[in-house]
Parts: sequence; structure tokens; C-alpha cells
Amino acid sequence: MVLSHYLLKPFYSTMWRLLNVFKKREETVFYCHTLVDMENWLPVQKHLKPIEIVTDKKAVYKELKNQGIKVRRLPVFPKAAIMCRVSAHKFPSSKVMKIGLKHGVHYFKRIGSAKYYSHFALYLYGSEDDLAIAKKAGVKCGKVGGFPKLDPYLNQEPEVREPGAKPRILFTATYDKSGMSGIEFWVDRLAELTADYEIYVSVHPWTSPEYIKKLKDTPGITFIQGTPLPYIQKADVCIVDTSSITAECSAMDKPIISWKIPPAPRSVPEILALIADISVQIDTFDQLVPAIQRSLANPGEYAHKRAEANKIFFDALDGKAGERSASLITELLPELIP
Repeated sequence: MVLSHYLLKPFYSTMWRLLNVFKKREETVFYCHTLVDMENWLPVQKHLKPIEIVTDKKAVYKELKNQGIKVRRLPVFPKAAIMCRVSAHKFPSSKVMKIGLKHGVHYFKRIGSAKYYSHFALYLYGSEDDLAIAKKAGVKCGKVGGFPKLDPYLNQEPEVREPGAKPRILFTATYDKSGMSGIEFWVDRLAELTADYEIYVSVHPWTSPEYIKKLKDTPGITFIQGTPLPYIQKADVCIVDTSSITAECSAMDKPIISWKIPPAPRSVPEILALIADISVQIDTFDQLVPAIQRSLANPGEYAHKRAEANKIFFDALDGKAGERSASLITELLPELIP
């Protein structure tokens, strides 16, 4: 647990107990750390009574306000807090029930210490395989809810395209300081592709500012500042490294090209092997265009491998993960049943 938990706990717990004397704590809130959390939460929220959003992030507060979403700043003193993070320290009292949902697909990086999950009454995972990894690490509060973030994008009719339209290529990258990113392969060369392809780019929020600036300054590309999911849905081919976006591309059955990334301290060997299994792998930019042409010519080449991987990443891709997650939450908080 982070230091602030221990520093704030005596004051927070005292205030919580005092407020509970005057008015019994009955509220459940959703803690939003980044706007990505809302993507995973909203498909769950639609199956529950409305829950107020809280945050301690100035930018998140401002953006949610701009979207017309009611939001409050921390500290708050609820009965229960739901989150898509391992951030129990934001509510440093054992009296506050904590429920978590995993915000990323599977474990594309090594799991942190199980002690961070010990303050949760329930933590929801995307698949049985995902949960098994957590249990092996010592997590004892896990159940499988699925990956609600994908619900709105599943079982959709394919978009009708104009004849002769450029193929759409999505570039993705995890943050460069992880040692697991492929951004250096392509960040300076995207302009070479824009004549023949419609280029979308999505990178991790922690990506170094100099790379972000380069991308924003590159003419003829779409730099995605929100969720990449609509662009995955549109894309004809997805270019990946070791980011968990790879699994989201696989879920939507997109042809995948991956960079050969050397192992890093937080690499998961099984994931590196799985990425190699479901994609065309390359190790230089000069190999990229032939790989794109191959993927466009035969988009189903690795479809059977993607289907096998999806069984590991997701127990079901039926658009009902939000409903299942909500049902598990209401087992602990029945007052949230609509």
C-alpha cells in the first residue's frame, strides 16, 4: 500500500466514523483515475442504479464536467467505492467496501504484488486464465466478469466503404520507458505511408512528450487522443508492440502486424510468444509495407490463431460483460439493482 494510505488513514477513518454517526453511509461511488476508466465502467453502469463519479485528477474533473457528467472531487466518505484501478488508498478506511475491475486485458506486463488487492472485497477479471494468474500471485478476492469495455463494439455490422478508399492502418504503442514499446521503429517515418494509407495512431498516455509532439506535428495522420476502440473497429490492419491493445485488436478479428521486441524486466514470456503466434512479425520498418500488403491480401491468415488467443484473453465476446460484472457487484451491493 502506498505511503499516503498510512498517513491519511487515521484522519479519514475518524471522519468516516463521525459522518456515519450523523448519517449512515449508504452511497456507492465510482472513482475515475483517467477517462479510460469510464470506457470500462459505462457498460457496467447501464445495468445498475446511477452511481456518482468522483476523482482527484484536475484534468479528469474538467473533462467530465465538459461532457455534462456529474462529478465530485475527493475526499468523499462512501459506503462503497468501485474503480478500474488498484487504488484502495484513495479511500483509506476498512469501513469503505472496495470493488475493482481490471482496466486492461489480461497480464501483458507482470502482475504487481497481491498485497495491493488485499483491501478489496471483490476484483473482477476478464477471463478465467486472467484470474488464474492473479490467484497464483496470491490474489484472493477475484472473480470473472469479462471485459465490459468491448461490449459496445461487438456484434456490429461492418462499415460500408467507398470503392477505392485507402486502406486504414492503426499504429499502437505502449509507453517507451517500459522497454517494451515499438514506437521507435515508426515514429519518424509515418509520413512515408500517408499517400497510400489512412493512418491512425494511438499511444500510451505515459509516452514521452517528445514522441507525442512528433506525432501531433506529423501531417496527414490521425493522432487519437481518446479511446482507440472506434479506430480498431475501422482499421484494416493493426500494428502493435506488447500493448494490451493487441488483445482488443484480436477481439475484433483484425489482421495484426507486430514488432519483435526484446524481453524487458516486466515482459511476460507467454504473452510475447502469443503475440508472435497471432501476427505477422517484423523487425525493421522496411519490412512493414510488404507485411501490410500481405495482411490486406489475406486478412484471415491468422484468424484461427486469433480465435484461440481470444479464449485466453476473454471468456466470452458476446457483448454482455457489463451485465455479468453488474450482477457480481450487486451480490455485494444489492441496493444497486435497478
